[in-house]
Amino acid sequence: MFSNAFRIFLLLVLMATSATFANESAYRIEVNIDKFKDNVIYLGYPYGDKKYLADTATATQPGVFVFEGSKALDGGLYFIYSPKNLYFDLVVAEPEFTLSTDTLDYIEHMQVEGSLENEVFFDFQRFMRKKQKEAAALSEKHKNSSDEAEKSAINEKLEALDTEVNAYRNQIFEKYPNTFTAKFIKSTLPIEVPEAPKNESGEAVDPNFAYQYYKKHFFDHIDFSDPKMLRTPNFHGKIEEYLEKLTVKHPDSIIASAHTIIEKARANKEVFRYCVVNITYKYETSNIMGMDAVFVDLSESYYLSGDAFWADSTLTAKIADRVDRIKPNLIGKTAPSMNLVDTLMRPRSLSGIKAGFIVLYFYDPDCGHCKKKTPELLELYNNTLKEMGVEVVATDIKKDVEDWKKYVRTNKLNWINLSDPQVRSNFRYEYNIETTPQIYILDEHKKIIAKKLDVEQIEDFIRKQIEFKEKRAKPRLGDLLVFLSILPCVGVYSSF
Repeated sequence: MFSNAFRIFLLLVLMATSATFANESAYRIEVNIDKFKDNVIYLGYPYGDKKYLADTATATQPGVFVFEGSKALDGGLYFIYSPKNLYFDLVVAEPEFTLSTDTLDYIEHMQVEGSLENEVFFDFQRFMRKKQKEAAALSEKHKNSSDEAEKSAINEKLEALDTEVNAYRNQIFEKYPNTFTAKFIKSTLPIEVPEAPKNESGEAVDPNFAYQYYKKHFFDHIDFSDPKMLRTPNFHGKIEEYLEKLTVKHPDSIIASAHTIIEKARANKEVFRYCVVNITYKYETSNIMGMDAVFVDLSESYYLSGDAFWADSTLTAKIADRVDRIKPNLIGKTAPSMNLVDTLMRPRSLSGIKAGFIVLYFYDPDCGHCKKKTPELLELYNNTLKEMGVEVVATDIKKDVEDWKKYVRTNKLNWINLSDPQVRSNFRYEYNIETTPQIYILDEHKKIIAKKLDVEQIEDFIRKQIEFKEKRAKPRLGDLLVFLSILPCVGVYSSF
């Protein structure tokens, strides 16, 4: 994991993205709100999973406010806000326009001057509000009706409403295809999954067709070439849904999905930057074990490859160092070798330790947290782990031999105790020991199967690994028969 300082650095890079790409021309947005009493209103925008303040306007006269600046605002779906019961969305895609309304109904009474984008946007909002009210009334009537004929007629009216809404949307797409408003409305459309292909018997050829189609076409309505999409409430949400709900929680699957998103984002430099920084940061800071593999892959693919045009030499060097620290100890890799010495100063290697599972425990005798966790691990080792065929290899990360030996004697540490007083091993770097204690679990082949666990999680994790191995070692009768049936057809077996 990164230090807090580096996490903050990456977050600042992410937040600075929009400002970096701002245009140089000025902007002026006048807002007139009849009978509005407050003297200050705010202009903001969504970005990622948060909202940010873009500008503040003080009334030049009652109900009249002007937002203006010498640099153009980055476009997107913004909002006007005041604690005095004021909130409505607007489109920022033109440098200068005027919005006029009143406190009775901000949307219904909105008038627009100088902005086609907002004319289309507010017309669409008014149309949708009207149709939603009609649909709500029909749905309530359907709910309270016991007459099947009447309910059927209501369903037909609801379907007609749905057709009318779709037709209105399509009219916007055809009449204003290049507007951001049309792109935003399109981005809110659901993905319609066709019926799965069927065989001659009428059965679905692929039972996963709906899922595969939905995932493949998930971003069909998102225009990755338009950076204004970044400042909408649904762009970040779509990426999160794709990664969290449509992708298996396995590093390889997440890496593939991350690349799918980022390669689409190459259509625009700002969108590309946002996606690389945001997704890399997401998995750099993930609390889920194994997700550091995603960070390593994305770092190598985009930062260390030179694709991250915004990353200077300092940032690139920091990321390269983190990759070098994390890559050797990823889940599934063979644990880096450690040529250390025991308390009799005899050389000991990790490869020479035989056990069904090995718990690598890195500690500092002076660490307050280690003083608490070491006795807990010792009790677990003596009462449970030894009987399960688990060995604990405890390594003091410091160099003072006498302090280490005294710590071992005082605490009666009867597991394998190792140290590196002459600093002949690179384990501190290869196991990324930045804080203590650190725990890794290895299988019988010295493969890393878990890392960064707490002492309380060790027993449960290893028991589940044992159960899994036992299930794999007992093939079902059907599986065994299939294996025996193909035996004569195969020459040499390495495993099964």
